[in-house]
Amino acid sequence: MSKKWVREAKRKSASKQEPDAAPRMNKRLVRPLGQGEAFERWLRAARQLQLPHGLVIEGAPGIGKTTVLQWLTAALLCPSDIDENEPCGMCRTCTRIANDLHPDVHVVRRPRDDIEFVQKETSFHRITVHQVRAVQEELQRHAVEGRARVATFVEADHLQDDAQNMLLKTLEEPGEATFLILEVARPEQLLPTVRSRVQRLRVLPVPDSVILGELEQRIPQQLGRFGEIVAAAKGSLGLALSAGTEQAVQLHDLVREWLDSTQDLRPFAIARAALSGAEERRHEIRSARMFLWWMRAELRGRRDALASSAEGSYAAESLEPWTTWLERTLQADRDLDLQIPPEQVLTACLVQLMS
Repeated sequence: MSKKWVREAKRKSASKQEPDAAPRMNKRLVRPLGQGEAFERWLRAARQLQLPHGLVIEGAPGIGKTTVLQWLTAALLCPSDIDENEPCGMCRTCTRIANDLHPDVHVVRRPRDDIEFVQKETSFHRITVHQVRAVQEELQRHAVEGRARVATFVEADHLQDDAQNMLLKTLEEPGEATFLILEVARPEQLLPTVRSRVQRLRVLPVPDSVILGELEQRIPQQLGRFGEIVAAAKGSLGLALSAGTEQAVQLHDLVREWLDSTQDLRPFAIARAALSGAEERRHEIRSARMFLWWMRAELRGRRDALASSAEGSYAAESLEPWTTWLERTLQADRDLDLQIPPEQVLTACLVQLMS
């Protein structure tokens, strides 16, 4: 994190602190869509406090892992008897879970913005040993409301190796009614010793028809783009909704301009344009990831169109550049995880695509 970002975050943190203000609970739980019988079995087990003490929820970015995580957590803790197989999703317990405010749920993750980074001294890059130690101390205390204690790790594939090793003792001896739920996009980043001590639930892609219905309800103004959004989302409702924002549409147009341009290409100028208007580091990273996501969608589409136009007969090497370009955009995403400045990441990626 650059000194500029830290100074800006400190300034905003000082201006926004309201010690006497009560926490706002403006979020509501949402039931996961299209998850099938396996999820229903885990849900019933959670209501009966028979969920595995260590569970990994895995799936592609934006596919709904956090929604699944919160719904399962609510199934463990919701006191409502309206449905023996489901949390109610509406009571005070469920609402506090949705807003990360329940006293028996300890959420561990990287900071969501610059202000949180400064206030909590966590890491943008990794979930640290310090964070794991702190949550283990919390789990040693009695549950505040008595039913269970839950530690949820968002982006657990960003746990430091030492932090994962520290988790092993809790996974082996979790204590009564104590559950650890790890949400990951890349389960291979977890150590084999951790993977061997947990069970895994894969979040299923949402059917295209369901995504289309959600888009029609939430962003009807983007009707003309629904087809390309659904095709690019590949079952991820979260990515589909993000792709329908005005900023995402502008980034998509910028990607097309880059790929279709017959004039001199300027990687630096394109990278600057992709990050235009982003005031904080998290906004720059979000814009960079959306630009790379649209780049991959366009590259895949053009590669598939090339293969289709050949009517099943084409040389394998004719598709090799497309595969290489796709790999370079994926590497750029990983570079963002390494805290390399987004402008530098995008510029380097575009330069490589020109070579």
